[in-house]
Amino acid sequence: MILSIAVACGRLQPLTAEVLTQAENKWRTHGPESYRIVIEMSGNRVQNGRFEVTVRDGLVIELKRNGLVIPPTAGQDYSMAGLFHMLEQEIGLAERPATLGAPEGYSVYLNARFDEMTGRLIRYRRVVGGTSNSIEVNVVEFKTNDN
Repeated sequence: MILSIAVACGRLQPLTAEVLTQAENKWRTHGPESYRIVIEMSGNRVQNGRFEVTVRDGLVIELKRNGLVIPPTAGQDYSMAGLFHMLEQEIGLAERPATLGAPEGYSVYLNARFDEMTGRLIRYRRVVGGTSNSIEVNVVEFKTNDN
């Protein structure tokens, strides 16, 4: 019985604008201002990478990609705000499947899981029907920094 509950809780749900708005609102209300997040990104048409982000008082103070320090770019800094921005863009792209290489009649499938208390992203997956164009974002570490 416990196993089936754990499996059910671990599933990704369809990502819609409404689901994303709810998660963002929870994050604004309950998310910490300072934290460290480690993200692993993979996919067919993206360079696989491990991103380590340190946020202090809501600002990215350090960003590493595969161990190398890189300058953060607004909206693409892999902070939680940056991830929400990326998901907003993904929802927009999914409305036009051909933009992502989908043949006529195919759809884009977006799925995500968010923390129920804070709204933070836990996992995201995009699959484009009829083509090899997927992306997966996994938050493998999340720690609050109460400094």
